[in-house]
Amino acid sequence: MKGFPLLLLLAAFTILPMLHGDALPLIEVWIEDASAKQVAISSELMAYLSENGTLVITSDRGRLAIRVGEGKLVAGRDVFLQEGNALYLVTAKGLERIIGCKRCSFYPYSKDKIAIVDSKGLLLISGGEKRRLRVRGTVRWSDDGSRLSVIPGDELLVVNASGSIVWRKDMNTQLFDAEPDDLTYVCMKGCEVYAINDKSFVAWTNKLCKCCIPGKLDRSGDYIFVLIQGKELAVLNARNGRRIQSLSMEGYEIDAIPGIVAVRDGDGRIHVVVDASRVHIKGESGGVLISWDVPSWLKSGELTVEHPQGRTAIPVGSDSFVPIPVEGDVNVTLRGFSGEVSLIVEVRPLNVTATPFGDIRISGDGVFEVEVDGRRYVPPVRVDTGWLPTYTLRIYNHGVLLAESTSINARFLVMMLVTSIMIIALLFWRVRSRS
Repeated sequence: MKGFPLLLLLAAFTILPMLHGDALPLIEVWIEDASAKQVAISSELMAYLSENGTLVITSDRGRLAIRVGEGKLVAGRDVFLQEGNALYLVTAKGLERIIGCKRCSFYPYSKDKIAIVDSKGLLLISGGEKRRLRVRGTVRWSDDGSRLSVIPGDELLVVNASGSIVWRKDMNTQLFDAEPDDLTYVCMKGCEVYAINDKSFVAWTNKLCKCCIPGKLDRSGDYIFVLIQGKELAVLNARNGRRIQSLSMEGYEIDAIPGIVAVRDGDGRIHVVVDASRVHIKGESGGVLISWDVPSWLKSGELTVEHPQGRTAIPVGSDSFVPIPVEGDVNVTLRGFSGEVSLIVEVRPLNVTATPFGDIRISGDGVFEVEVDGRRYVPPVRVDTGWLPTYTLRIYNHGVLLAESTSINARFLVMMLVTSIMIIALLFWRVRSRS
């Protein structure tokens, strides 16, 4: 566009929620080819043990590799490593030794809240106090650390953090995994998932398949993630057990924190999956701003943003502005390795005016800059237009180029007018001086 006033019609989007209700899908955003035999995540980091005995820690400080040999990762509120008879806290800087115990299995929630299974049964250490229970089995803490589940064979126990048994129930079948919370969720033989309340009554049940494939589960917010080993990742509504989504994923280990799920498959790859509600789209002038509500360590992988005018790959975990130069309703799809979200947004016009004198104004949503002759300005502003007949204006939103245009330069016209007057005056003076 040329001339004065300069009018640019650019795209603007309304702010829309991603999706509502129970329809929040998962989007797989990162696959780490790690040759991992274990994986665990927390809000601070992701850690995995490779087949060669290396512990790899990914945090906002970068990546750290530590040779540990034989060990076992344990996830509570934080991530821990049991190596031999010692328990270590995994941090971004390395390993911090917490406690030692011969021939013990550690199940920590935090540094000061640890369950230990030894030859005498279950020992609970919480806030410096100890409580012994004559029961042995696999232990799992609730997300808030207020209780834990214990699986000794076909029986299931729920114990509070002080060591008192809330309830116990003989399930009369093989139990693969359990997680206690407001309900206690159990993955049983035959691909059945049970939710049991504090009175040990079944709140709901869901038979996911007709086979005896072992399964593991985890909870994140309103969702239960059930890993049917070698088959799929099923997402259930935690309140009623209804299946919401299934992802084809040959997984054998799972760990979840709010909004993030990590799955290790049979080949040692780590699949990182994000709840779509953690990806936010905000309509702004000229496109959409995509932001993330995820831990700071999650800065790998990418999503593809598709719309009728094209497609753009954006990095995971970093805010990204995607320009879409159209008006009207636009279908935008966020697509990962698996899983996607589609929604309709409305594109609106935006007015940009630039005068021959270099006065530039922008009305719209976003963080705007204008560039003239290699210099960046924040509008409204009067820019240096130089001395050429026209000047070129580039408009950016969040650092992304939206449009480029040329306008007449008043400074050049003034210079030409002054020059013309001076030439005419000079010619007139010469004519008079000769006469």
